[in-house]
Amino acid sequence: MEINIIHNQSCLEGLRNLPEICIDLIFTDPPYYQYRAQDVKGLKNHKDVITEFDFDGFKSEEEYLQFLEQVLSECYRVCKPGASAYLWCGDDFVSYFNRIVERVGFQFRKVIHWHKTNPFPAIYTRKMYANSMEMMIHFTKGSPKTWNHKSVNEMHNFIQTPICMGKERTKHKTQKPLKVCLPYIEISSNEGDLVLDPFLGSGSTAVAAKMLKRNYIGFELNAEFCEIANKRINEILI
Repeated sequence: MEINIIHNQSCLEGLRNLPEICIDLIFTDPPYYQYRAQDVKGLKNHKDVITEFDFDGFKSEEEYLQFLEQVLSECYRVCKPGASAYLWCGDDFVSYFNRIVERVGFQFRKVIHWHKTNPFPAIYTRKMYANSMEMMIHFTKGSPKTWNHKSVNEMHNFIQTPICMGKERTKHKTQKPLKVCLPYIEISSNEGDLVLDPFLGSGSTAVAAKMLKRNYIGFELNAEFCEIANKRINEILI
């Protein structure tokens, strides 16, 4: 098993090649199934309209959720007993994802709320609020083996930061800032542990893992995003 590498392949294919009980922590941001822009009457070309993720050709919410359950089932297989997992999701998918993680064997623990202090405005429709919250589900394979407490004020299920800006920003549309990755990876893993991200995207999980002296393994279908992630990783000096 090669570690500290990004594999340019389907996560399901890659996960099936991993040995059992090898992962200490999962931290990932899967694509969410969303409505097609053309289904939103009169708003097709507005920049704030949510568009469907074109991911592996999924055509329905049901098909996507079935795929995610397969991925999480493999994640359960490769996780060590006591491993933690963190999975980002939209607020309308929390209940679906909770049921899936428990169905494959994980234990749901908490929903963590990220308040984006600079969300994209929702001024064009005038009938909806800005999407300033994103959720992250914390779940474990049994009781958590690693739990590195921080100060009381840092152990809330709420974190507030801006979305990615400035030099940290890449062209990946849903890039997570390091500020919402580092605390949880530090709490739920130790130096030298192996962190898995099945949907690596722009590489934030791997960058955070390297900064914290953890090992990492990631899967990403898009070759361009793999290149972006590798560039970010190579810029980290430890």
